[in-house]
Amino acid sequence: MTKYRKLVVTGHLGFIGSAFCWNYRDSYTLVGVDFAGWGSMKENLAPGVRDVRIDIAEADDVRALLDEVKPDAIVNFAAESHVDRAVDQDLPFWRSNVMGARNLAIEAQQRGLRLVQVSTDEVYGDATEATEAWTERSPMAPRNPYSVTKTAAEMMLLAYENTYGLDVVITRGANTIGPRQFPEKAVPKAVDHFLRGSPFPLFRTPARRMWLYVDDHASGVEAALRKGRKGEAYNIAPGIKSEAYTHEVIAMVKEQVGNGEIEEVDDRKGYDLRYWMSAEKAQKELEWAPEHDLRSTVQHSVNWYLENREWLGKAGAQLREASGEPTVSG
Repeated sequence: MTKYRKLVVTGHLGFIGSAFCWNYRDSYTLVGVDFAGWGSMKENLAPGVRDVRIDIAEADDVRALLDEVKPDAIVNFAAESHVDRAVDQDLPFWRSNVMGARNLAIEAQQRGLRLVQVSTDEVYGDATEATEAWTERSPMAPRNPYSVTKTAAEMMLLAYENTYGLDVVITRGANTIGPRQFPEKAVPKAVDHFLRGSPFPLFRTPARRMWLYVDDHASGVEAALRKGRKGEAYNIAPGIKSEAYTHEVIAMVKEQVGNGEIEEVDDRKGYDLRYWMSAEKAQKELEWAPEHDLRSTVQHSVNWYLENREWLGKAGAQLREASGEPTVSG
């Protein structure tokens, strides 16, 4: 039994945040916080989760909510996360990813709350030349505006832990796929394109990723909430057998959908070619391990979109209406 019973979960209408809520809605009292911006969908709301619409970058709104709810902990999934959009316009990323995290941290510290900050493997940079997998002691070397904001948030929160005693735990998740991922990202976008008979734009240079199923990511975050040590970071990643080139994964998606064309396009700016993490620390300290291998991760992900075409259609239409046809994530 955990002492954290009532949670404020930010970004609960997004991808990984909604997965956390769907998986743990019966284990905790969950209050979801989302400003329903880019990538958030009301259809992602998990049953039994209170739906609150505020922007965590607005300090007064955060303070008022926490005064009312009186949670035991905060789990921060809220983030602008698409590298392509950060390259085009990074200001919203600084506002949400850094200022939003700061507001949560200040209020959490004053109330003695645990804050779980959901971060990313991209803070480490590019592992193309690495001789061993990143551990939590590896240097952070972000290479694009998105990953810089996530790194800045981490450094700020750890400084608050050192200076003010903030009870913060950080998770660094691997490349995650699964249900309810907004189709600006590779796998749902590929399914959407293949079903519509539109060529899927794939970056020309092959990039390697560790492909983590979203439910496994959510369980890693939940384990960090319960068992993570104050001021520590934990890599949440599958085993090396779940590493594959994006080209290979998209080929698996095409095979499962049954048709589709792929069109190679120019690489984006700041394109990282490999992310490579070890999750040994999380396995030992959090007693966490992923349940899905690469094939089941892809199969479960694609099946969900094939079985939920109305959701995919709404998300795809929202994406195209807002931005036209953006380039794909690697």
